[in-house]
Amino acid sequence: MYRKIIQILFVVTGSALLLAGCKKWDDHNALTDDGLTMNLAERIANNTDLSRFMELLRQSGYADTLETSKMFTVFAPTNAALANLLPAIENDAAALKQFVGSHISSQAYYTSDMDVMARIPMLNGKYHNLTAENVDGVAIAGKDQLAKNGVLQIISEALPALPNIQQFIASDERMPGKQKAALLSVDSLFSSRVHDAGVEAKNHTLFVLRDAAWQAEVDKLIPYSTVPGNNDSTAKVAGWLVAKDLLVDTLYSSAAAIPDTIVSKFGVRVGINKTAIAEAITTSNGVVYVLNQLDVPLHNKFPVVVIEAENYTSASHNRVANTFIRDKRDSATGGIFRDVLVYNHGVAQFNLRYRLTDIPALTYRAYWMALNDNINGMTAPFTQKIGVDSFNSPLPAYATVEMNRYAEQLAGEFTLTSYKPVFNLYLTAANSTATNSNALVCNYIRLVPVF
Repeated sequence: MYRKIIQILFVVTGSALLLAGCKKWDDHNALTDDGLTMNLAERIANNTDLSRFMELLRQSGYADTLETSKMFTVFAPTNAALANLLPAIENDAAALKQFVGSHISSQAYYTSDMDVMARIPMLNGKYHNLTAENVDGVAIAGKDQLAKNGVLQIISEALPALPNIQQFIASDERMPGKQKAALLSVDSLFSSRVHDAGVEAKNHTLFVLRDAAWQAEVDKLIPYSTVPGNNDSTAKVAGWLVAKDLLVDTLYSSAAAIPDTIVSKFGVRVGINKTAIAEAITTSNGVVYVLNQLDVPLHNKFPVVVIEAENYTSASHNRVANTFIRDKRDSATGGIFRDVLVYNHGVAQFNLRYRLTDIPALTYRAYWMALNDNINGMTAPFTQKIGVDSFNSPLPAYATVEMNRYAEQLAGEFTLTSYKPVFNLYLTAANSTATNSNALVCNYIRLVPVF
């Protein structure tokens, strides 16, 4: 009797699952009958509200593309969205191809898969930001409509083929003249050292200053940008120091999304006064905000420089066998730090070189944390120094590395009278070949600007 009950339950359960499976398959067929029997061109042609876009597809040649077996996503604007299309676009073959290509991607993208924003490539070389609800902020009214060769998304606004930020800087009349001239004069340097604003695949935000605001920031930095005997170069350096911190690789799509303080690639903190935003301009790879005012304090503009001593650029002599990278524990905090030790090297004034860039004309106090922890049985302090531009510069002078001191100490002070695009700093051992007096050890060097 028990076995029969089990058998009956099994049959009932199996039947229910079979019926559910059949219903899902019927639902699938219902979903695909009107979609997967047509390619994207046919599906668009069958929708009367997309007739205007279909005309543009045929004019641009993209209708043939959408009849192929390759997969696409088409963001099709409604007739109402295209009502005000400029004749200059429709009557120019190249401009029309760019415009229509801004609505087609060569992969299938479903809004149902968009857990986070995706940056997707389009056939015209541009990119759009796609979320579950919109594309570049334009609402998707008809989502994930299937076709044999991809997916159709119906949108209520067109997606223009916008210039990218680099193109905006070079050719848009809304770009303030003084910052434009400064950026174009250092274009290759800006692209290689800051961010390449011409790359379509990445999002950026650029802050640009109206001429008066730009000049005020440049003038503020002139004293720290000195190129001896060349006022034009000094002004160019000051412009570079202003501009390099105003392009970030984060998209702030609205003023409300901008934090009170942005942090540049160089660690400079720039406060953004949102009431000073005069205009927001959307580009193909980000947003440009035009500001009437900006005031970056000097202590933000020129932050403390920290040099990890083990990351040296070169050594004066090949003493690899005598160079040790140590992991040590701070006896006071219990934390682990890493330092460099060069011992028993046999060279008077042996030194490690550190290459720095964009060092302004300022006075600096140099601090180091250097642990002399009875190295190989040494029981006495030794001396070492910071070298400025050369390993044996007179200032700062030699400083004593005390025994078993885990705390930071002042290593000296020096002044740079001109801006250094490239600057060499040295950690130099004593002018002696004696093992017990010419060791070199350091965790980090910290350069603190003095204003």
